[in-house]
Amino acid sequence: MSDLPPRRRGRPTKEQAAAYAAAAQEKAKKDNEETEYLDEVLAKPIKRRAAQAKLQPDEDTLRTIGELGKLFCTQEEVAAVLGVSRKTFQNFLSDCPEARDVWDDGLMHAKVSLRRKQLALADKNAPAAIFLGKNYLGQKDESTTNINHSKPAAEMTEAELMEIAMRKAGESPAKPAEAKKESVH
Repeated sequence: MSDLPPRRRGRPTKEQAAAYAAAAQEKAKKDNEETEYLDEVLAKPIKRRAAQAKLQPDEDTLRTIGELGKLFCTQEEVAAVLGVSRKTFQNFLSDCPEARDVWDDGLMHAKVSLRRKQLALADKNAPAAIFLGKNYLGQKDESTTNINHSKPAAEMTEAELMEIAMRKAGESPAKPAEAKKESVH
C-alpha cells in the first residue's frame, strides 16, 4: 500500500480554500499589474526615435518587449510601439542576447497561456480550440491514404495509373467517359 493519506472527497478544508483564494488573488494582482503596464505603454503616442537613437536594454524596454511578446505581437508591432523600424528591432534582438531571451520568453508564455485556455475552451467550443491550435501552436490535421494494389504498375492501364496519382494528390478522379457538358441556358 501507499504511505499517502486516503483521498479526501467533497469540499476542500479551510486551509485548502484559503490557499486557493490566496493563489487566485495573487494571480489576479499580477495580471492586473501587467495589464496596467501595457495600458500605460500603449496609451503613449508612438513617436519615431531619431535615426541615430538606438534601443537600449533598459528595464522598461525589456519589459515592454516581454509583455508584447506575451500578446503574440509581431516584431513589426513591437518595433512600432518602441518607435523604431522593424530592421532596427531585429538588429537589437540579434545584438542583445538579453532582449532575445525576453522576447522568446514572452512568446513561450503566450503559447503556454493559449494552450491552457485552449484546453478549457475545448469543452465548450471545439472549432475555436482547433483554430487556435492550428494557427498559434503549429498543430495540423494529418491524413494518410493507403492504397493497396495487387497488380504491378507495368500491368496497369494509363487510366488506372492516373486515378492513383489523382488520389495521391487529393483530387477526385475525373471519369474519362464523362465529357464536359455545356449549359443550355
